[in-house]
Amino acid sequence: MSNALKAYDFSDISVLVAEHNMYMRQTIRSILRTFNIGTIEEARSPAHAWDGFCIHKPDVVFTDWAPGFDGMGLLKKIRRDAESPNPFVPVVVVTSMSDKEHVLTARDLGMTEFIAKPFSPRMIYLRLQMIAEQPRSFVRTSTFFGPDRRRRQVPIEQDRRNAGNDSKDKGDSKSLNLTA
Repeated sequence: MSNALKAYDFSDISVLVAEHNMYMRQTIRSILRTFNIGTIEEARSPAHAWDGFCIHKPDVVFTDWAPGFDGMGLLKKIRRDAESPNPFVPVVVVTSMSDKEHVLTARDLGMTEFIAKPFSPRMIYLRLQMIAEQPRSFVRTSTFFGPDRRRRQVPIEQDRRNAGNDSKDKGDSKSLNLTA
């Protein structure tokens, strides 16, 4: 990941912030406002977040994962529920539970990016930049649906994983068409 921060026009994208703590929700919202995000919706519970996700159809979701806030249940529902309006939406998990086990759990449920608390505005911007510059194909197997876990682009003559029922989906999600 490059240290250079490119200036993007985020005014056409919408973001849903699902966070149980009012102070953290306001902090993330304030940071996103400084990036000129077009629309920012907030939710204080996974149930409210699901409703907001279905109604507003955001371009990016930031979800908390904390005791008493089932952000992973929300992530799983976004990716796997038949009623999900966009299972391909980039989902950024924001949590203080940043040990390897939690990161792997979030990855295995289909997160796009991960931010450990405490965070900085730069960390949030870098995740948005990563989403914009390096969109990832989605992988669907019998046990997983989410962004391809492989970040490196290595040429493969024949991918053994494409045999059988496994497939890669490009997704129907609106890519973040941004101008730098």
